[in-house]
Amino acid sequence: MMWCLMLGILVSCGDKDNDASPKETAELDYQPTTQGSTWSYGGSTPYTVLATGKTKMIDGKSYAEMETKRGSETGKSYLLKEKGVYTAIGMDPSLGDVALTFLKEETPVGKPWEQSNVINGIQTKMTFTIIGKGISKTVEGKTFKEVIHVQMNATYTIMGTEVELGIPTDYYWAKGVGLILTDMGQLGNFPLLTYSIK
Repeated sequence: MMWCLMLGILVSCGDKDNDASPKETAELDYQPTTQGSTWSYGGSTPYTVLATGKTKMIDGKSYAEMETKRGSETGKSYLLKEKGVYTAIGMDPSLGDVALTFLKEETPVGKPWEQSNVINGIQTKMTFTIIGKGISKTVEGKTFKEVIHVQMNATYTIMGTEVELGIPTDYYWAKGVGLILTDMGQLGNFPLLTYSIK
């Protein structure tokens, strides 16, 4: 379940006009990666995220580096945006180098996409569905507009039997801001408390 929590730091980098300023570029993104941008999340295990401004070439593509601090632990992850498709690597050490596609801006509402991986020897399938686009969402008293609501359901294949996790996870991404809420139902919520986009 830790990887679900770590999805709260997913970010992206995008194909933009060369003459666009970093601020203008960030305003078009559903998770900016401009250097020095920060996000602080609450919940049972609060954490902060920093966009370092560094990049890393992975499979011939330039991923943006993000740094996450949770308690005394600090970790790095790498994120990519290509034509509205957001992919992350290294969100959780238990996932290894799995590239997880967590948001597809152009996918119609209600049409799912799936991703299957073997994680720690277990076949895992994650199904993502956009529940709403262009909606408003209030988090910690602040109302965000141009929000995309993505729901993720997971199944695991153990000894030939596919088992559902049973509890969907809902993510809310605000344009120009990033992830504003991770809602794991009875397992807890992780709201955006403060943020600064550079």
